[in-house]
Amino acid sequence: MSDYDELTLIFNRLSREHDMLPFMTGLHPVDTLAFRPLPHEMRVLLEATPDYQSPAPGQGPVWLMIASADDSAELVVYRTRETDTLYVIAPGREVSQLNGIGS
Repeated sequence: MSDYDELTLIFNRLSREHDMLPFMTGLHPVDTLAFRPLPHEMRVLLEATPDYQSPAPGQGPVWLMIASADDSAELVVYRTRETDTLYVIAPGREVSQLNGIGS
């Protein structure tokens, strides 16, 4: 199964189960969100966190909470089976199959 097909299935399940999903410090309507490849800089920050465990391919999606002394952020991430790529649910839409999978 391609990343596009896999992410479409996961996104459709999320949109049936949730009206709103987190991205960073806010909740967003699910119809304004899409899967996007996790930016390299964001991945480096996550992997530097002592308690971060990378999601297994095809498992999840996983909700991650990142907290500091005075703030927090939340992300929904998913790792695809075929390419082992990490994706994050984020606002906005793209036409490209792999850069914006949403409903």
